[in-house]
Amino acid sequence: MAEDADHRADADPGNAELGGYAESMAELETILASLENDDVDIDTLASKVERASLLIAHCEGRLRATELSLTSILAQHEPATTAEEDF
Repeated sequence: MAEDADHRADADPGNAELGGYAESMAELETILASLENDDVDIDTLASKVERASLLIAHCEGRLRATELSLTSILAQHEPATTAEEDF
């Protein structure tokens, strides 16, 4: 499955080098700042917005994966309930 993600990243240069969550958020903040300050040339606006969209999806995926991982870890430490405790 990791190979599929690697393959998709290779197939789409805009998806390459998304990095970790912190790096992606920092890049998103940079893009946002340039959009707010009207520093984006109209010729690059679409590519900036597309890149921001990829970064947002990447960050959301990282958050979901972390949530699933933490849920799994915490579930291992919950006391087991028995049928008698349910009554």
